[in-house]
Amino acid sequence: MKKPRIGIAANMEIVETGILPGIYRSYVNEDYIVSLEKAGCVPVMLPPVTGEENVKSQVECMDGVVLSGGYDIDPVLYGEQPLPRLGYVMSEVDRFYMEVIRAADELGKPVLGICKGIQALNVAFGGTLYQDLESQKPGVIKHVQQAPRSNGSHEISVKPDSFIGSVLPERHMVNSFHHQAVRKAAEGFRVTAVAGDGTVECIERQEGTFMCGVQWHPEMMAACGDEKMLEIFRKFGEICGK
Repeated sequence: MKKPRIGIAANMEIVETGILPGIYRSYVNEDYIVSLEKAGCVPVMLPPVTGEENVKSQVECMDGVVLSGGYDIDPVLYGEQPLPRLGYVMSEVDRFYMEVIRAADELGKPVLGICKGIQALNVAFGGTLYQDLESQKPGVIKHVQQAPRSNGSHEISVKPDSFIGSVLPERHMVNSFHHQAVRKAAEGFRVTAVAGDGTVECIERQEGTFMCGVQWHPEMMAACGDEKMLEIFRKFGEICGK
């Protein structure tokens, strides 16, 4: 049986030290690669490129796409000005993510968004974000854990009649490395998991191309042996292979 080929939308970083300071580097974290391989998929890095046709050419060669985590999303993309607690943004990567999502939708390629990926999905379809949870959402819990990446740091409540509910129980612990989050969910998307403080942890598209976004990092947990988190990638791979 042919293994599904999954494109991982990459990020860019600016190298600050060494013999080439200031050079741009496209990258994906190894945990994405490890998790997809463990799940029976073939991971392929999609570096940020410019131009609608170039992005479409990348995506059409894939069976599905994972949107990886990264920097904050430029609030201009959802009609806001930057607030004081906004982190570093790289708008060229954000525009690339938007193009990847549009191409995947047009080509019918399933999408799994992780951390920044859920936020990009939401923005691409007209939703908004909290630029900074701590300063904008009353009663918020700690969402940037100071613990090993594979450790669950807070509980989420999961809707059982959903994609994520077919994998996880109604209450489950997840890791957390974010200060932004979905504020207003995009039209056509359903919130299928939330944290105890009400922060959106998963959204799923109700019609059209399969699209699901999670706010935690299942790839970090799966790469370290968490079978429940690995099952997210397995089930996503199954959808992509159909």
